[in-house]
Amino acid sequence: MMKVETKPLSRDECKALARLTLAARKGTPLETGRSFEETVASIEKLSANKDFQILIAQDEQGAIVGWTYDYIAFPLMTFISGFFPLVDPTREPAEIALAIIEAEKRKIGEYGDTRLEIELVFPTKTHRDFSEPFVGWYQKCGFKFAAEEAHMKTDLKTTELPELDLPRNCTLRRFSEFSFEQLEVPGFQVFENSSDDLFLSSSRDEQRVTLEHFFDKSKPLIEEASLVLEEAGKITGFVITKKEGEEVEIGPIGVIPEARGKGLGSYLLVTALRKIKESGISTVSLDMSIANHPARRLYQRYGFKEVHHKQFYYWSP
Repeated sequence: MMKVETKPLSRDECKALARLTLAARKGTPLETGRSFEETVASIEKLSANKDFQILIAQDEQGAIVGWTYDYIAFPLMTFISGFFPLVDPTREPAEIALAIIEAEKRKIGEYGDTRLEIELVFPTKTHRDFSEPFVGWYQKCGFKFAAEEAHMKTDLKTTELPELDLPRNCTLRRFSEFSFEQLEVPGFQVFENSSDDLFLSSSRDEQRVTLEHFFDKSKPLIEEASLVLEEAGKITGFVITKKEGEEVEIGPIGVIPEARGKGLGSYLLVTALRKIKESGISTVSLDMSIANHPARRLYQRYGFKEVHHKQFYYWSP
């Protein structure tokens, strides 16, 4: 009988996971050329990080035949990133994968979480094709499709940014001047009336957690490019720019429904991009739902091009 559990991993167990990982990815789009020792070190680092948990599947003889890991830093929600579970290619992959996914579902129920979500990134069509058995496993375990997003980038060295005047009766202030309580209601208004399928697939409590993440001031921000637009003292739009390592990412960005159609979204985006460019940064990225056609046209106008797509699936108890 197969056993799936979460526990601190020994170095020998990390080595076993590394061997399984290299074997499972050999000859696939996920093969990286990473050495055995590099793979072991990566798994040891993952195992030591309290924000992540590793689940391992063992057969009756105690041999490790599959594994996955999740990210548990958000309240209510647990995340799986990438093409997991990884299973021993000499065994029956579906049986092992389904056992691991079902164990993951039981685990988040024990923690009181309300959403288990997996993200699959497709740098190429080959990756999308390769995802089919993984998607099949998750759907067989009751997961639903949530959204497909495009990851887009622009090079500000080659992008012409127009001079836009501050819209009439509007005031532009820094995001850091506002509390979450001030931003929560307009945040809900923006995303409840949007094409953001990932947000809309979440429960109200999960949406609030998402907004807390969006408006988190503890993350490295580019202050000059993180802005809130007010009209007659009321928040009508916002744009937030974060720095993740060497990457600069815009998001969230949005305008409340009653203020749309006035060019406020363009103004916020162009103003943020100009501030980013003035700071000496040229490459900027963002993610958008592929269902959001107006946003896609806006971003393309300022040089954003699709780099890759990603899909999200989720399960709720």
